[in-house]
Formats: sequence, structure tokens, C-alpha cells
Amino acid sequence: MFNTLKSRAIVSGAVAKEFTRGRRVTAQVNDATQKIVNQLSVLSASKKQPKLLKFCPEDIIKHRTIMNAWKLVKRRKQQKQQEQLAKQYNSIYNAMEDLKNSRPDLYEIANSKEKRFRFPLEMRVPTEYPPNDPWVYDYSPPEYARR
Repeated sequence: MFNTLKSRAIVSGAVAKEFTRGRRVTAQVNDATQKIVNQLSVLSASKKQPKLLKFCPEDIIKHRTIMNAWKLVKRRKQQKQQEQLAKQYNSIYNAMEDLKNSRPDLYEIANSKEKRFRFPLEMRVPTEYPPNDPWVYDYSPPEYARR
């Protein structure tokens, strides 16, 4: 008498949506198509940004002053970090030069390549986009011959 599985299909764009008992379910779509749809929806999000506020001239001056001060703080912080990294690099370089002059054998050992890999080559390289296969549940690392 009453159909409990009321459903109807609606096609909008490239994705077919099916409504089932008040719940929206996306129909099966090609993975490449779904990836493109997701990327386009992210790109169209910039159109949804709020409009700029209209400031009076005094508020514009205040805003610019605050923004310039904030840029100055960020620039000083970045310069401080760059100086610290330069000091670290110079200290590492000087230590390696001292090691090269005093103990060449230890210098060679310190600069030798590792024979074993830290991560398996089969692992996925991190990227900005999610993978097509989110997780490999039956992964097992290859057996390495121990020496």
C-alpha cells in the first residue's frame, strides 16, 4: 500500500543524485569525474567570499596602520628565524670541516649513504590532494635479506 523506498533520481551537472527517504545519496560516479567536481567546487569557493567592508577615511588609516605594524612584526620574526637557520648551517659546516681536517675516516662515515631505506618505496608520496585509494588494508612490507 505505502512504498517505503520512495526514491527519485535528479541529474545536476555531471553528478547524479538520488533521494531515498529524505536522504540524499550520490550515485556511483567515475573517480576522475568526482575528483574534478571536488576541485571545481573548491575553486568556486572564492566567489563565496564576503564582500569588502566599507570604511570611512579615519578607519582606513587605522586599518592600514595596524596592517603595516603586523607586517613589520612578521618580517622581523622571519628575519630572526632566517638568522638562526644561517647560524645553524654555519655551525654544521664548520663542524664538518673540523671533522674533515682532524679525522677523515670519521668524516667519510658521517657522509656515507645509508644502505637501508627508511621508508618503503611503495609508500605514497604526500601530496595536497587525497589519494584515489585512501588506504591499503592488506599491505605488507617486502622481506629484505638480512646480512
